[in-house]
Amino acid sequence: MLTSASPVSKVFYGTIIHSRSLKQIEYIRHGLLFVDSFGVIVRMERNVAPNLLDSLLGDIARDKVLVLNDDQFIMPGLIDTHIHAPQYSYCGNGHDIPLLQWLNTLTFPYESKFKDLAHARHVYTKSVARSLRNGTTSACWFATLHLEATKELVNVIQEQGQRAYVGKVNMNQNSPAILIETAESSVADTRAFIEYVQKINQRVTTNTTKPLVTPIITPRFAISCTSDLLTQLGDLAREYNLPIQSHLCETPNEIAFTRSLFPQSRDYTSIYADHGLLNAHSIMAHCVHMTDQELAMMKERHAGVSHCANSNFTIKSGMAHIRRMLDMDIKVSLGTDVAGGYSPSVLEALRSARTCSVAVDAETALKVPELFYLATMGGARVMGLEAVIGSFAVGKEFDAILVNTAVENSPLDVFDHDTVESMFEKYLFMGDDRNNEKVYVQGKEVRIPDAGGPAASVGPGSGLAALH
Repeated sequence: MLTSASPVSKVFYGTIIHSRSLKQIEYIRHGLLFVDSFGVIVRMERNVAPNLLDSLLGDIARDKVLVLNDDQFIMPGLIDTHIHAPQYSYCGNGHDIPLLQWLNTLTFPYESKFKDLAHARHVYTKSVARSLRNGTTSACWFATLHLEATKELVNVIQEQGQRAYVGKVNMNQNSPAILIETAESSVADTRAFIEYVQKINQRVTTNTTKPLVTPIITPRFAISCTSDLLTQLGDLAREYNLPIQSHLCETPNEIAFTRSLFPQSRDYTSIYADHGLLNAHSIMAHCVHMTDQELAMMKERHAGVSHCANSNFTIKSGMAHIRRMLDMDIKVSLGTDVAGGYSPSVLEALRSARTCSVAVDAETALKVPELFYLATMGGARVMGLEAVIGSFAVGKEFDAILVNTAVENSPLDVFDHDTVESMFEKYLFMGDDRNNEKVYVQGKEVRIPDAGGPAASVGPGSGLAALH
């Protein structure tokens, strides 16, 4: 029995769903999950009959207990390992042109506007809010090369409460004049950004609060960085023990151009390895056109892949062979790649990943347990946070979504024949942000700003009850 002295802040009673492994989803009916004041899961009970609740809850105040109805369940928060915060303002546009032309036509002109801090705050506020509203509790964000605007992205994330890796983009060649920096200024600004985040983290750390934001070294892609800059970024990553993110083998034209710039490296993947940017903390987006040697190097270096199937279809980049990567035990996760991808929803990334796997090889297509794993535990593993988030194992932090399949105007319908398993699958393939009734990060309910008014919260008639 837990007593009133126990630092329990929330208890959930109802259906709990999470991944046990790549091949297994655990559906816990009548589960009882305890979260302490630090946001850590301290206890999980399975198959608890209603008449046993009082004895298990002990002296815990009943207003801390949320009782879910049959249309609701809790699941781990979704993890987006590749998303561009400044690109949300033109998400859904420009999908009739190939990657390099798309960058010059849309990306670079729009990103140049982020020298204006008011513009940056306006776009970033909406970008992060939309991501959270879609149930993304952790994200790996690309900002722009602008130091002050990237600081503003961190400020917005802190205000809204998302867990995030944030990178100031580095680019000192093959970029328009309005978006180019010297190697010296790029490294100096990156160091200043790292130290800015470190100071914020020192300030927000308390007995019950841990930092949400981690700086991440972010060369846009090898095309945009000289060898000297890449080397210095690798040095920074080692000096501060930071994760790294970039793009890799997205399109054939990109690969050919990249290899022409770095003839001393064996292949595209080796460019990052040769500059100290490929290791267990590296997150490489796309990895569509990988050679056997490159995949072997990813495995050997324990680097992670962010699979961005929505973007790869939309920009006509190709189809990554994810089954092959999983069979090699390469770390794989899902990315929305806004705005190459037309949706900031990891659920849409999951659906596109399924379609991609069918198109690559229908006989070995990804199954529901694997897709759910990639969207949660796979993301945690790629971010190096598998001991912290991704499932509801005791000792992990409570990053979660409370899903309501019967919310008003729900995009899916539940029938008498539906089971917990079929209801969950309907959410994965038909659900959207309307079903995400509450979102939690580190045990705290996220207060998402809404364009029409104050932060949304669960209202009367939602089906969520507290024990009194």
